[in-house]
Amino acid sequence: MEVFRPSLIPPCTLTKFHSDDYINFLRMITPDNMGDYVRQLQRFNVGEDCPVFDGLFEFCQIYTSGSIGGAVRLNEKASDIVINWSGGLHHAKKSEASGFCYVNDCVLAILELLKCHQRVLYIDIDIHHVSIISFVCLVSFLILS
Repeated sequence: MEVFRPSLIPPCTLTKFHSDDYINFLRMITPDNMGDYVRQLQRFNVGEDCPVFDGLFEFCQIYTSGSIGGAVRLNEKASDIVINWSGGLHHAKKSEASGFCYVNDCVLAILELLKCHQRVLYIDIDIHHVSIISFVCLVSFLILS
């Protein structure tokens, strides 16, 4: 077994699925300035089951870097199997957090895999429905869920 630490992805990579305004909001929101962004907190569904905390954007960058980095390793045939234990935050929508998921690393990793593979099979072993992944699958015949 090899432990791989991918490079931190730039914020623009997150906009391959998420909207620019949502990612910019995640970059600037902190517990200290939440009062200045009440409207945006509601618009992007951040605050209740998706709380603001110190290091929120960096957290999103780190777990998403693991998923995309793993997909790159698979595409380059550098690994046969990859696991990102901190990833799998599949409820985040294009412009909205949901279920403690801020950035949908699963969709971004799938998009990376589609650069080299005709189709991708996504298997969720969680006990509830994969809301946004299923939606993305409905609009693409390239992804099976």
